[in-house]
Amino acid sequence: MLDFYQKLNIKRSATQDDIETAYAKMALKHHPDVAGDSPKVQERFAKINEAYSVLSKPHKRQEYDDKLSTPEVFYQEEVISSDEGRATEESVSSSTASVVSPETSQPEKKEKASSGLMSRKKLERIKLESKRLIAKGDFWRANALMRKAVIAYPRDIDLRKLLSKAAAGRGRLREAVEELKKASEVEYFNPEIHCLIGDMYLQGNQIDRAASSFTDALSWQEDYKPALQGLEKIRAMKKSNLPWWKKLLRMGK
Repeated sequence: MLDFYQKLNIKRSATQDDIETAYAKMALKHHPDVAGDSPKVQERFAKINEAYSVLSKPHKRQEYDDKLSTPEVFYQEEVISSDEGRATEESVSSSTASVVSPETSQPEKKEKASSGLMSRKKLERIKLESKRLIAKGDFWRANALMRKAVIAYPRDIDLRKLLSKAAAGRGRLREAVEELKKASEVEYFNPEIHCLIGDMYLQGNQIDRAASSFTDALSWQEDYKPALQGLEKIRAMKKSNLPWWKKLLRMGK
């Protein structure tokens, strides 16, 4: 039996916030996109996902804790070599700097707001005005307005998503995807961002890349409805694009 607490490198007294933060850090270090797509890496990340899926749900965690108290239970430990995968400790430490608990997120905002480039209040006004311009179809003005803000707040997720919408509205799908990828660097474990990337790829008729993005979203939340709908849409598109003789063969089955 796997020790899920050990797998996420947390104490058994860990709070829900501790679990979320620990999972995010482990994902940033051991996700196949970061650590390499070898079978061993995939297996290790599957175990991390399994640990999170149990410990993040109170009733499942209680059942698991009850099993831990059974004398017959034994643990499987996994040894991870320090040089396995592509990620280095330096890159991981810089990536995990973006993963903060609710207690530390507020000071970070204060630090950004006092950078001297732009106040947080002004940023919120710019985002509100940009939403209004995008709704009116004025994507060019919205983009120009937000370009000033992104210099001061390059890690603001909502700002990146709005920039992506403005780029898509101007027909620049590649630019739209790049904006969302920058957002995913801040919150790689956010299924919504991966799903939005998949939607952009679909608009550009890049079906395989879209499918990969929707699958990434499901790796973080297996029941994420927009991602499931995206994959279903891809299956329907592939089916409609089949040659007539293949469609007949399928009908005969």
